[in-house]
Amino acid sequence: MTEKKDKCKKAIDKKSNYMAWYTLFYGLAYLPMKLLFPGKALGVEHLPERGGYILALNHRSGREIPLSFYAIPKFRHFIAKEEHYKSAFCRWIFPKLGVIAINRDKPDLSTIRKTVGYLRKGEIVGIFPEGTRNRDEDADMLQFKNGTALFALQAKVPVVPVYFYRKPRFFRKNYIYIGEPVYPSTESGPVNAEKIAEFGGKVRDALESAKGYLIDLMKDGGKMYKKEFKAEKKRMKARKREMKREAEIAGRGKDRH
Repeated sequence: MTEKKDKCKKAIDKKSNYMAWYTLFYGLAYLPMKLLFPGKALGVEHLPERGGYILALNHRSGREIPLSFYAIPKFRHFIAKEEHYKSAFCRWIFPKLGVIAINRDKPDLSTIRKTVGYLRKGEIVGIFPEGTRNRDEDADMLQFKNGTALFALQAKVPVVPVYFYRKPRFFRKNYIYIGEPVYPSTESGPVNAEKIAEFGGKVRDALESAKGYLIDLMKDGGKMYKKEFKAEKKRMKARKREMKREAEIAGRGKDRH
């Protein structure tokens, strides 16, 4: 038992060039995963363009993690419960993907520092606020753990709600909605239980709102979802063109000086 605990601790603390490994895995698995989990997320326009943030996702199975990597742009660290490190495969792959181990009942100081450190560096962290799988697709979300609000308040970063419509399915179109970010208060002072509870409630409300919006879009079998997806693509292309024009204007202004 002690030997296994030592192996888990060593894997949890192991440092790795996770971006290099992620790039390798992503490139090798891109086509197979696109076939296995078809579908892209609606609401990508809501993702912050700069700085770190937290993706708060609902949790029905382990499939949300691989699906999210291919449906939502940019690398992110995921937070996983320490118990997963009992698996030899997890001990091998988790450090390579920058996974953060956590004690779900009481996050220790090293976990908080590591997570907040990534966020302050401008990186992204994925969290399942429910803390465990909610297998009942028609049930309400489970009670949220405090970690999401704690990390966001400590790092002063927004939380972006992400809702998966039902359990991700193999070889079938999957539907995901990314809601608008929830920003923590800018007021100074220590992060206490009251602030954590208040902000955690806002995050839950945002995820519930994303859930309600996605369910409404799916009432006609996904036709409205597809319509909104096409409209978002047009908005994002228009935004890129506008940003390009602004950059060109700014460049010409510098040349004159």
